[in-house]
Amino acid sequence: MNDKEWENGFPITPKTVNTATDKALLDFSTNPDLNRLESLINTSNPFKALGTQGFEIRRSDILPWLLDPAGHHSLNDTLFKNLLLVVLNGSKGNNLPQINDITSASFADLRVMREWHKIYILAVSPANNLVVVFIESVGKSEKQLARYVEIIQRDYPDHEKVFVLLTSGGASPKRSAPYIPFTHEQINGIVQSSAELRRGDMAPKIYDFIQQYLQTQEVKVMQSTEVIDLCGKLYREHGAAIKMILDFGKPKLPSQKINEFHKRTKTESVHANKDRDSVNIFYSFIPCAWQGIVPKTNKNASDRYLVCWDFNFSDYENHKIALRLNVGHFPDSEERTRFVEQVVAAATADKNSNLRVNFSSKTNTRVFSKSISLGEDCDIDDYDAVTEKLVDAYNSAEVRKALEVMDGVVQSFKFGDAGS
Repeated sequence: MNDKEWENGFPITPKTVNTATDKALLDFSTNPDLNRLESLINTSNPFKALGTQGFEIRRSDILPWLLDPAGHHSLNDTLFKNLLLVVLNGSKGNNLPQINDITSASFADLRVMREWHKIYILAVSPANNLVVVFIESVGKSEKQLARYVEIIQRDYPDHEKVFVLLTSGGASPKRSAPYIPFTHEQINGIVQSSAELRRGDMAPKIYDFIQQYLQTQEVKVMQSTEVIDLCGKLYREHGAAIKMILDFGKPKLPSQKINEFHKRTKTESVHANKDRDSVNIFYSFIPCAWQGIVPKTNKNASDRYLVCWDFNFSDYENHKIALRLNVGHFPDSEERTRFVEQVVAAATADKNSNLRVNFSSKTNTRVFSKSISLGEDCDIDDYDAVTEKLVDAYNSAEVRKALEVMDGVVQSFKFGDAGS
């Protein structure tokens, strides 16, 4: 494909854009509902305005931090106790802790863990023989919810247990006992009252930080209904224009730049269509040295190997790309176990390997991940600059060390169906 067939990094479609198409795009772009939707999506980040980005804490980490008595926020165990009391007061289940016991207890020993076994928040108080589990209801099946209960029963058999299912906007969870439904709106109210109660002992910047966090939560609640309504209305009125934007408007990395990346890093694509015009979601590849050694996930899978790297471009518009190393599904589960054991042994032997050694998944495990920030000043349509970022990331000392350790495992492991 020569340079004249590309414009701003996109393949030029041979189809002629007609007047009806022009009108559809114009009507969509001038719809006032679109302006409203953009204003909701692009609500400014109050943490930047406050100068609190130095806290280095993600929004999803804030609630676990506030619940932790050891967090430097001066709430102590106030928020946890108040939250637990409200949860228990509204529950109808049996075998739950008594409210009087909670009121008089101290939770100074509380350990708060995030994403332990993919559980959003796990709070454990050995002194009170209590475990409180917070699960986000969105995207959770009944089977997953039951699995969380099994894990807690197995690991904390003698503890009293409280399972809280977090919802938004009063949505009813699909599963009942032992889960107690509780909304984010309720939590926000308890955070506010707890912060006011402890404000006298709290640094002003911490108090302001909590207020701004609550403000963003209010925006999210408002968006959860208005944004959905606006999206539905816009799609009904402008479905054809939206489909065209999705087909042709998403930033894509041209194939010639992907090929340049391969030449400079001694890697190759694992995709069946290696000459496709561009890449926009994820792109998998392996070092050339692994070709003929690492098998595909199965004989009919053209785009996945048992072990491979990939770039995830799903957050490209926000100037971020993820570089990941994955151990995928093995047709032979015992073979996968042996491979995983060798990776764990290699990573344990070399503490600087940068490889994760927690292999809880039996299907696909991400053993390494690196976020590549393109920087706010980087034009995402400047494909030369983006390609340089990808090459620099893959050639970084952090990635090369992870690759070195994994390569040692790959080269020594006896795959049962290599090269199929």
